[in-house]
Amino acid sequence: MITPEEFLKTEIDMGISFDSEQFVNLANYTAEQMKGYNIATVLDYGAGTGVYADAFHKLGFDVKCFEIWEAHRNYINSKASHLEVINKPVTTDLMLFIEVAEHMTDKEIKALFKKIKPKYILFSSTSESKPEWDELWGHINIKSQNEWVDMFFDFGYKLIKDLSMPTPYTKLFELNG
Repeated sequence: MITPEEFLKTEIDMGISFDSEQFVNLANYTAEQMKGYNIATVLDYGAGTGVYADAFHKLGFDVKCFEIWEAHRNYINSKASHLEVINKPVTTDLMLFIEVAEHMTDKEIKALFKKIKPKYILFSSTSESKPEWDELWGHINIKSQNEWVDMFFDFGYKLIKDLSMPTPYTKLFELNG
């Protein structure tokens, strides 16, 4: 299994960083998509390098970052010290859940949604298995897109729409009621 430091280095080498104009532009476009919804607060769950969180912050959203790996938290603090990195997830209007769920077990995901209930979830997770590197990259929970929709339905969310950014399999969910 890849270490958190190796994971961060790989992400940065792949351009998933503040130093990649293309990735920053993708994050900015992703944040722009959410304008017009009744959203003031955002939780970037599994914030990674923090680029998505920063894009939302630049648009005036109150953003909190939750990231389990110290290497990533340190990177966020070094590149965007204005972002608030928190120690436990909290309920916000919008939760960014981008390319994180495949790294979690169903039990971990269920426990998370027993603790917090964001109004909206901007969700993206691969449904394509690449056996030669999935386990090394920490992809332990690959589901079809319909299986993800069903899981969120069980948590009380409905699919509002499919989006094309940041990935071709991005979905926006809203809490029922």
